[in-house]
Amino acid sequence: MLRLVPLVALSLAAAAPAQEAPGYSFRDRTRALAFDAGRFFAATPEPMIAIRSDGDTFGLPLYALALRPGCNPADPAAPRADCSRRIVARMVRAILPAAATERHLRGQRLFTALEQARPGDDDALRRTLDSAGLEWVEADVRQCAPAMAHLARLQEVRFVLSLDLDRPIFEMTSHADQIRVAVHHGLVRSRYQGWAKPGTAGAWASDFAKSLEGCWKPATAPVPWRVVVK
Repeated sequence: MLRLVPLVALSLAAAAPAQEAPGYSFRDRTRALAFDAGRFFAATPEPMIAIRSDGDTFGLPLYALALRPGCNPADPAAPRADCSRRIVARMVRAILPAAATERHLRGQRLFTALEQARPGDDDALRRTLDSAGLEWVEADVRQCAPAMAHLARLQEVRFVLSLDLDRPIFEMTSHADQIRVAVHHGLVRSRYQGWAKPGTAGAWASDFAKSLEGCWKPATAPVPWRVVVK
């Protein structure tokens, strides 16, 4: 069974973005405290791969995912055998309401809870996130065959779109999920931000997250909003 932080009763009636108290943006701070992949591995502020999906309507985060190779020194309970071959993935996401099929309801549900609580500082926000029903999971990628097969295709991914200067640049999409991808390998860093257009890093990242379904288990590390960043 996946680990769920205790769930509070939430209303899905409000489809508009949550209103914030003057001087404190709980929306921005939620992205920083809960959906920043740099907090997923305490000893690794820049993971090998970081992915965040911001949904399609009001930019409400659906999930954030990070990968780290080897053993994490900040996880004393982690097995140390064969560290050089380990690849650990961690994800945080708001749970999907029962019988719901629209993925963006994950973010809407979370920010409805925040609107009801109206946290005015980080301490209050952390307490709200503790009871907001966020799912915090991890997976051993090498033990997840679909994810490993998908990871092997990363070298074929385009982070920069090819431009045809003889054709109009304008492109229309309807309710396309926005996704951010960052890959850190040695001295090379590659980033993509945009919709999950087929053939791009955005599409690869979206499919990679899907490939890990069935391989997640409850994470043993502290939830990211409770991690102390030095």
